[in-house]
Amino acid sequence: MVEAVERLCRALDVEFLRGESLAAQVSLRIGGEPLFVARPSSWQSASALLEGLWKSGAPFKVLGGGTNLLIEEGALGFGVLQLRRCGGTVRFDGEAVEADADVPMPALCAQAIRQGLSGLEGMAGIPGLVGGAVVMNAGAYGAEMSSLITHVAVIEQGSGFKWREASSFSFGYRSSNVSSHGVVAGCRMLLKRDERSAIEARFEESKAKRLSSQPWNVPSAGSVFKNPPGDFAGRILEQLGFRGKRRGGAGFSEIHANFLVNHGDATFADAWGLCEEARAAAAKAGVVLDYEMEVWRRAL
Repeated sequence: MVEAVERLCRALDVEFLRGESLAAQVSLRIGGEPLFVARPSSWQSASALLEGLWKSGAPFKVLGGGTNLLIEEGALGFGVLQLRRCGGTVRFDGEAVEADADVPMPALCAQAIRQGLSGLEGMAGIPGLVGGAVVMNAGAYGAEMSSLITHVAVIEQGSGFKWREASSFSFGYRSSNVSSHGVVAGCRMLLKRDERSAIEARFEESKAKRLSSQPWNVPSAGSVFKNPPGDFAGRILEQLGFRGKRRGGAGFSEIHANFLVNHGDATFADAWGLCEEARAAAAKAGVVLDYEMEVWRRAL
């Protein structure tokens, strides 16, 4: 099965690797070895490869920026399609913006500001790629992707690349059902014209808030848990004594109790054990905490 995927990648001029650890590909720096890593350099080859992977029956997962992800170590038992460098760009048409899924969020925000377009400045400093931001309905300081998106480009099994209206998907707090339709290839947004200086001021304010309240000098998976209704996961975890708490090389940040960080030698067991301990403590206190961070376990 893996050999068939390798032949397909060779035919499509897609980079194909075996024995590649995912630790270096994710922001937390923890991860095992998939059956293969395939890295297309264009969205055309990505679409063709996806169709081939679906037809082959090979187990695989899609990896973007890897910024909100915890991966188990060891032989993972599935392949990885990495959609990080497909030559994506941002296109502007008045107040309408079209961005490919592999465009970094900071680049999208910066380009919108240069165009004098408002709407994304509240997301200043959000890491990761546009595709992941769409799937998880990323947001900060009152702004979220679903309030801006008008259309989503999805590569669907059996029918290929399609643009669909955003209203055909369900978006919730840090969640959506977009990935159940296929793999995100891009999105269209509608922003608002404003004075560039005013947009830049709001951008810098949001960026300063993020820099002062979140850890940036250590490997991190970002927010572990979603905020429960009417409250903040960070406040709850701090109240329960998890701010700065460590297990092995993993810990919750001293700056923000809901941020999982790697102090240098963290293992999956360290990180997962600490997160589950925190979730159990919250449940005992009467609060249900749902994961915002995605977790990849080894295939059985």
